[in-house]
Amino acid sequence: MSKYWNILSILLLLFISLSAQSDMDKFKQANELYQEEKFQEAIELYNSLLDQDYISDDLHYNLANAYFRTNKIAKAILHYEKALKINPANEDAAHNLEYANARTIDKIETPPSLFFYRWWQALIHSFSSSSWAYFVILFGLFAIAGLGIFFFFSDSWIRKTSFYSASATLALAIICWFVADRHHRSIEEADYAIIINPTVDINSSPSEGSSRLFVLHEGSKVKLKEKNQDWFEIKLPNGNTGWMKAKDLEII
Repeated sequence: MSKYWNILSILLLLFISLSAQSDMDKFKQANELYQEEKFQEAIELYNSLLDQDYISDDLHYNLANAYFRTNKIAKAILHYEKALKINPANEDAAHNLEYANARTIDKIETPPSLFFYRWWQALIHSFSSSSWAYFVILFGLFAIAGLGIFFFFSDSWIRKTSFYSASATLALAIICWFVADRHHRSIEEADYAIIINPTVDINSSPSEGSSRLFVLHEGSKVKLKEKNQDWFEIKLPNGNTGWMKAKDLEII
């Protein structure tokens, strides 16, 4: 029986390897189409990779660039944001996002946040979830090594130093684990969206007959608060809130 399981495992690994290779080939093909300035064809190929659950910040970044070159600014902003959500250290995506945002109509001022909150957000997004996970493993190994030295050496100075070193690295491992978990949650959370339609009415309640509070335009980033059937309650950085149709936005 184990023989058949071994064969099945080999076939499964082979299938996964061939599938990954196929995705990489398609990604390279899409990049070549972009270089040839066949932007619409590149967009279709990039999106087909997303449909196959091939996710990377480079994929979203390249797709955003292709959308930008076809003057689809809202879609470009959406995918720059998605690239940064996966990898906050993608400086090219951050730079291009700033440039794309300058092309939007709505200029909504963001009030300054508290220093501690800015520092905490910067810490969480300074590395990707996988990078924080590597730090957890690294500091965890240092802690184990320190405990090993503590138990196997008799010299009091070495034991004391190794104990405090193990305690410090264990504390760092726990902190990194907490930050990695928070970063992962921030990626999984669907709490921000980009308006993709040219002009959108923001209403006072989730119904067609409710009064219009204000108007937003494509490319604006909104915070999602609550969903009511086909409507979302949204909040702007300046504190304004209202309801809009779900079809008029795409979640980051």
